[in-house]
Amino acid sequence: MSTDDLRFAVRRLAKQPGATLASIVTLACAIGAAVAASSLLSAVLLHPLPVTDPDRLVVVGARQVSTRGPASTSGMLRNEHIYPVYPSVVSSRIFAQVAAGGSWTSLVTTAGTSSPRPIFYVSYDFFDTIGVHVRAGREFAPDDDQPGAPPLTILPDRFWKQGLNANPDVLGQRILVAGKSVVIIGIAPLGFRGLNLAEAPDLYMPLHIVADIVGPGVNWFASTDTRTSPTAWIRVIGRMQPGMDAAGTTARLASLSPGPGIDGRVFGVTGVNTAALAEGARPDMKQFARLLATTVGLLLVSGCLTIGMLLLLRTEARRDEFAMCLALGATRARLAMGIVLEGALLSGAGAALALPVSWWLLAGIRAFQLPGGIDIGLLEIPIDARLLGVGVAAAMAATLVIALVAGVFGFSANVAGALRARAGATPRISRRRTRAALIVVEVAVALVLLVGAGLFIRSLTAALSLNPGYETSRIATAGVSLAPYGYTADRARTFFDDLRERLSHTPAIRAAAMMRSSGGMGGGGNLVIDDEARPVPSFVAFNQIDERYFSTIGLSIVAGRDFTSEDRPGTPRVAIVSRSLGRFLAQGANPIGHRIKDYSNRPGQPPDQIEVVGVVPDIITNVASLEPLVLYMPIAQLPDAPYRTVVVRAAGDTSVTVRDAVAAIKSMEPAMALPEFTTIDQRLAKQMSSQQFGATVLGALGAIAALLTLFGIYVLAESMSAFRRREMGVRAALGATRPQLSALVLMETTKLIVAGLGIGLLLAWLGTSLIRSFLFGIQPLDPTTLLVVAMAMLTLSLAVSLRPALRAGRVDLARVLREE
Repeated sequence: MSTDDLRFAVRRLAKQPGATLASIVTLACAIGAAVAASSLLSAVLLHPLPVTDPDRLVVVGARQVSTRGPASTSGMLRNEHIYPVYPSVVSSRIFAQVAAGGSWTSLVTTAGTSSPRPIFYVSYDFFDTIGVHVRAGREFAPDDDQPGAPPLTILPDRFWKQGLNANPDVLGQRILVAGKSVVIIGIAPLGFRGLNLAEAPDLYMPLHIVADIVGPGVNWFASTDTRTSPTAWIRVIGRMQPGMDAAGTTARLASLSPGPGIDGRVFGVTGVNTAALAEGARPDMKQFARLLATTVGLLLVSGCLTIGMLLLLRTEARRDEFAMCLALGATRARLAMGIVLEGALLSGAGAALALPVSWWLLAGIRAFQLPGGIDIGLLEIPIDARLLGVGVAAAMAATLVIALVAGVFGFSANVAGALRARAGATPRISRRRTRAALIVVEVAVALVLLVGAGLFIRSLTAALSLNPGYETSRIATAGVSLAPYGYTADRARTFFDDLRERLSHTPAIRAAAMMRSSGGMGGGGNLVIDDEARPVPSFVAFNQIDERYFSTIGLSIVAGRDFTSEDRPGTPRVAIVSRSLGRFLAQGANPIGHRIKDYSNRPGQPPDQIEVVGVVPDIITNVASLEPLVLYMPIAQLPDAPYRTVVVRAAGDTSVTVRDAVAAIKSMEPAMALPEFTTIDQRLAKQMSSQQFGATVLGALGAIAALLTLFGIYVLAESMSAFRRREMGVRAALGATRPQLSALVLMETTKLIVAGLGIGLLLAWLGTSLIRSFLFGIQPLDPTTLLVVAMAMLTLSLAVSLRPALRAGRVDLARVLREE
């Protein structure tokens, strides 16, 4: 290959700037999407944690021994334990190194601004055990990890940059955590965000000072001198002994000495990279990875096919040129190499543009969540150079193969063929068949991607339509805790009463109420109804509400009565139940008058009897619970606490309502962090974040594929119209009308489109297993979605073919012969 060949190839590409630019952008989008998707999946599944020697690092988990048999266990492997498990594992010497940590959220104040921040409390040897070392300052020492020790913290790199503006003099400075002064002693390395992908700690603090910071209200260390139950919050991380594997380590864990948190449990280990994703979310994440990989693969196929189509058309258009070149002594190999060189130039330009496309795509998906509640924006995903190289190499190889195929057509050019074409002989149609096959595959790929996007969109629509008749987009709630600001329960009650009145008189707010969750009972637990213990089928929520709550939400009493001012302390306990809970309580009969025992109000005291006095319709706030079991109790009948959920109903624009509600709260307590109000629709949409991500990705890639397909169809129809001009002129001379001539082109295009749609529907059927688990309220082969997408593709394809078809109908044989 000479510089002249390169110069001629560039000149030929520059003669058709539109087609050349479309080819480069197509390949760049395909490579960029592949690299972005691969980097994302690598950061979640392959290399989620930047720890040293991750194959030797495990998380200790436990399963409860089933009561069904002495040798069986039940449930998933739980990685959170009560504190005594940690010292028991340490003393067993099963591991070469052992560390522990647990998360809690506290109010953190920096630069005069306070906000709740997740804090990871770790043993002093945590960073050394996992092989991650601070980039500045020092790590915790044994003396730092003692009750009563001066509180210290190590900052993640992300919080240091975002919360403290990357202040280089931050070491030794102090911040407030839950009102306590804490000294900054170190900064964690870039990219380390803890051991759980669904969490991103803003601070690391020593394990044994958690009670000093948060307070003694939680039984952190399983103390026996308190009636509060021990809290399972500790995660134990171990580095396996040399020569030991996971199976051997698990067998040794069976010898742990009996004690609190150990009795009745079977222990096991999970690789630290695997444990970074919750066990329950792993199947969905793997399925999502397959779906994303398939989607990007289809776009790569579409991009390569588009470039192949353009190269084939360029070869077809230059067949006379090739024949003349052969007549003048050029070799067939030289002709083919010219086409291959053009493909190489297109590939190189597309690969160069792929890197910024990858950055742009990763930035565009930062707002979404993956299965398991993983915020993409917190992953700090780098562009993997190796993945970029593989993606570029694969796409360039595919493009060069197509270019080589196109170049092969140059071998078939000959002078005799060109002369026959000039004389009116029928040309060969093998290349038309190749182009037609490419268009059929492109249509199929575009259909599959658009159908996937449509299914995700319909799932989102179904989730947001779960509460028909209720203005869920106008009902906003926000949790407000006054405990970090020194409020007692009595002072907090006065604050919330005044806040409700102020909000009720705000023009942008139609109504306001207060609510407080008091937990609930998990599925399988026994709810005592009319002195009979009955296992509940799913979680039962216990909500404490004021007398304005139902009118604010828009729920009407369907049986019995509402709460009144008479339901106050000292009067018999009453409750209102959701319709689904009412059916469960009364087994389909009237639930009014049934009684429930409440064991949660006063630990250690006889349970209260709660009489059901009313029933309200279900209001769905969780897509996983379409028959919500909710027990509503008057907030006035229960002990006060310095936290509540503020509920407002917008009179108009919800954003104005939220702004005014936040302003009212800040005016009453200026030191408070800005509360985050969310509507019921926003809460439902967040639960469908994976579907939003899928709809966005498949929609964007499907739109690109569809545009490429329509472009290819137009070019094909245009080339067919030009290729058959002589034939159309002869038909016109023999009496064919313009509509008949146009119909010939449209019919040929329609056959290709219909064939592509048929193959696309077959591919969609084959891919149902990939998408089924992510759909809500619809089936993978939803006929409405399939029909709408298929008809849209057919209509648009015929629309872009119309202009070439009309041009074919206006052909004049005499003019064609003069031009020839």
